[in-house]
This record gives sequence, structure tokens and C-alpha cells, in this order.
Amino acid sequence: MASKAPALQDVLTAYGASWQIVHDAEIGVWTAVNRPTPTALHFICAHNLASLAVKLAATGDRGLGSPSPLAGPIPGCSRW
Repeated sequence: MASKAPALQDVLTAYGASWQIVHDAEIGVWTAVNRPTPTALHFICAHNLASLAVKLAATGDRGLGSPSPLAGPIPGCSRW
């Protein structure tokens, strides 16, 4: 039995406080960016939201921090 794919709202509820989650429809990629300290950057990339959720879950407590203040709007990308 296949598991249900996560809804965007579920992923945002679980990880949106510390990860900036972006979907680039042009190239079909989901990304998550986190800056736990001023000199560290965590970047996760996946082909779909379900894969991104699995990768975010695998980070354990490394998600602590805030979304990257340097990651501004990217033309052609939807940002949540």
C-alpha cells in the first residue's frame, strides 16, 4: 500500500518555521534553505514535495535556525 503524499500545508507546518521552501515550476524542483548560523547554509533539493519532506525529516535537529535571509525572490519560482 502506497503512503499518502504530503500536502504542502503539512510540510510547511512541520518545517516552514526554520526552512524556506520554494518550488521552481520551470525546472520542476523543490528546494529548502536554512541558515542555522550566520556562516552555515543548509540546502536540500528534490524532484517532488514528498521527496523533499523525506529529506527534511532526515535532517533531525539540523533544521533549527531561520530561513535564509539571503534567499530573495527568484524569477519564475513560487515561494511559500
